[in-house]
Amino acid sequence: MLSIVKGPYLQWPTPTSMTLMWETSGPASTEGRYWGTQRTHSRGLTLLPESEKQVTGAGDTCIHTLVLEGLVPETLYHYQVRSVDAAGQVVESAVLSLKTAVDHNTPFSFAVCSESGGYGDDLINRRLFPQIQRHRPDFLLMVGDAVQQGRRYEDWEQFFFGPAKALLYSTPFYLCLGNHEEQATWARDFVAYPEPRNYYSFDYGNTHFTALDCTELIEYRDGLPVATAELRPEGAQWRFLVADLAASRATWKVVFFHYPPYVSADYQVEQLRVLCPILEAHGVDLVFNSHTIVYERSHPLRQDRLDLERGIVYVVAGGAGATPEWFHPKRAWHTAQARAVPHFVQVVVAGSTLELRAIDEYGHLFDTLQLRK
Repeated sequence: MLSIVKGPYLQWPTPTSMTLMWETSGPASTEGRYWGTQRTHSRGLTLLPESEKQVTGAGDTCIHTLVLEGLVPETLYHYQVRSVDAAGQVVESAVLSLKTAVDHNTPFSFAVCSESGGYGDDLINRRLFPQIQRHRPDFLLMVGDAVQQGRRYEDWEQFFFGPAKALLYSTPFYLCLGNHEEQATWARDFVAYPEPRNYYSFDYGNTHFTALDCTELIEYRDGLPVATAELRPEGAQWRFLVADLAASRATWKVVFFHYPPYVSADYQVEQLRVLCPILEAHGVDLVFNSHTIVYERSHPLRQDRLDLERGIVYVVAGGAGATPEWFHPKRAWHTAQARAVPHFVQVVVAGSTLELRAIDEYGHLFDTLQLRK
């Protein structure tokens, strides 16, 4: 029987568009419809039947991509996807909801997580993703290691799309690659980012986000990290990072990539500190990393020193797992707060204020940070 085996899930939100994706068990058509919504006093949001619009995509396929365009900014819609195979079997999703990206001056929130596969415990994921959903973020940053073995197809459902299913119905996600993604084709097939898909940038509200694929910048030899030829000024990602940050005039700038340049634990990748002068020169405020499966927030840093006025805060959000044994006996000088528990990070951006909250798998708040411009 034809069935939906992943999704539907959301990708690449803009103020006027949203991309829908889903996977079916066999080749089938790509169809969708969506509606405007209305608020009611006691029944929440209901769809407006007369506003229905239908959209169709390319020919029969298993991984479906459908772009809804001409939408209204920061507006809720209802949507439903549908596929029909050559034998006439029909499968369709429930009616779900989405929200378009906000305008420049509107507050918004996002969540940050990682290591849903790197830790190898999908039971933790089934506690953590519902906690993220309860905080209703506008989108999710997934900072690598979403799966345990990226080249193993089953892992994408077991560690990410399965545990996060309800969250992803209405919450777009941005994935940057970790070592556990193994540069697998699935890491590109299951997302709808601009080419080359493993590094990219986007704006949301008054904030600019830049994702890097540091598994192309660092390789491991005999268990030790070594810089590749890509981690040089002539490298494609180096040039992309410089040009991308230089072109942005956003109030806030956030960069995320997997390997942490700063963490007082195992798996710190100091070679990536060569990127820090670029981040500093172009006004980056916040960097999210993972790889070390703990939570750690740095003091504001600049030129490898404490700088409370102009420094960048580095946050290791090694979320869906906890390895306290990886912590070193004492904190490093750059460590402001650290804890080894399964967690996610919620960030709220409101104009010139940015608030960060670290929350564990049971919903307990254990760290906060506020930045002002």
